[in-house]
Amino acid sequence: MVWLTIIFVFVMIWALIYPITDYWQRWFSPSVLKRGQSHPQKVDREKKVCLTFDDGPNPEITPQVLDILAQYHIPATFFLVGYRAEHSPEIVRKILDHGHEIGVHTYRHCHAYGMFIHKSINTILQGIQILEKIAGKKVVWFRPPWGALNLFELLTVKYFRLKIVLWTANAIDWDIRTTPVQIVERLKKKLQPGCIIVIHDAGGDPEAPRHTLEALPELIGQVQAEGYRFVTLTNIQEN
Repeated sequence: MVWLTIIFVFVMIWALIYPITDYWQRWFSPSVLKRGQSHPQKVDREKKVCLTFDDGPNPEITPQVLDILAQYHIPATFFLVGYRAEHSPEIVRKILDHGHEIGVHTYRHCHAYGMFIHKSINTILQGIQILEKIAGKKVVWFRPPWGALNLFELLTVKYFRLKIVLWTANAIDWDIRTTPVQIVERLKKKLQPGCIIVIHDAGGDPEAPRHTLEALPELIGQVQAEGYRFVTLTNIQEN
């Protein structure tokens, strides 16, 4: 009976720290940026869409992504993994020099459910420190890996006054089985004013970012053909 009580208490604590916190932030929290705006009537008059990249920088893929974005004059927001930024600071600076925004994507890209207090706090703190040292300015955006957030991470994010960003359109392009055509089609189906698109310039299956790179020009063309204008997260939030 004692063991059952201990197990029950443990499960309740775990639920409070992980699933309850996570799902509240994903679906109900008004402070989490998921669709760009809290004023849909303003967004509808301006068909804005935000293109975001996760898991970089990738020394091979990210510079090519930047070249494509520059060719089409498209701004974007890059959520960077700390240890990758640490190894490629010149790419981070290039992202900023091109007029794009950056955000923290933790230091090691670990799932929230697999971390306890120390690791949850540290992975965000290290990510912030590395990006701000490279950028020379404060970083304001935060996207949790897989969109999952535990209580310790949430408190850390609030302490550092980071703005949590999720997404409304996900291409699942981290999967090598997702073709460039599927990437474009999946995202087109989810387009809406204030839409936040997430694709990946690193991470996932080893060759998957190449499919994203191949799909990018077509995606840009298709989105613009629908009358949308690409903006950064800051511009999405300004209305």
